[in-house]
Amino acid sequence: MINCPWFQAAAIEHESRLEKHFVMRAMLFPGLKLIEHQPFRLDLSGNGQSYTPDFLLTCESGWRAVVEVKRSEKVKPLKSRFDEISALFRARGLPFYVVHHGQIEGERRAERACLIRRYGMLRIPAELNLRAVEYVQARASGVSIKTLMHKTGISRPQMYHLLAHRQIAINPRLLLSEGDLVFPINKEKTHAHIQFGDWFGCAPWRSNT
Repeated sequence: MINCPWFQAAAIEHESRLEKHFVMRAMLFPGLKLIEHQPFRLDLSGNGQSYTPDFLLTCESGWRAVVEVKRSEKVKPLKSRFDEISALFRARGLPFYVVHHGQIEGERRAERACLIRRYGMLRIPAELNLRAVEYVQARASGVSIKTLMHKTGISRPQMYHLLAHRQIAINPRLLLSEGDLVFPINKEKTHAHIQFGDWFGCAPWRSNT
């Protein structure tokens, strides 16, 4: 179980390392409000079988999505099953994503997400917190990590805390070198479906996927 009270009150369950890494990255997605593990069971048509999603995501805007986490080599044998599941969810207005391990863990992104989460409980002086956030908010196109630390006096661990709490945003690749950029947060996401796809490098499942 993952306990991150600054993200949501309820702990988030997971059944594998890959699911854990998905949650770590998803918690950094701007505008995401709630992550539910195995939220319900879906009866499949005519064969007595059922499907339980790995996760249901809910954004601040109200947009929701169902997510299945799989290793890439296990996706193709399940194509017909995912075709049926996707069609059932689409009829209910829910996009269905199958996110594989390369999209979650590639380029050590999950490792960096876990690093950021580690500083979620860190305490920062309120004045410093406000100064750093306001500095980033005034720069819509982003500011380098090096410049942010130099201009505001915030340390790298304190910056990680702001990222974990999504008071500032990072790019989808979660790059954390001094020359990489951080951005203002906009919690009112009007195109969450596009932004979520960009975050993980995926798209909703379609029968021709």
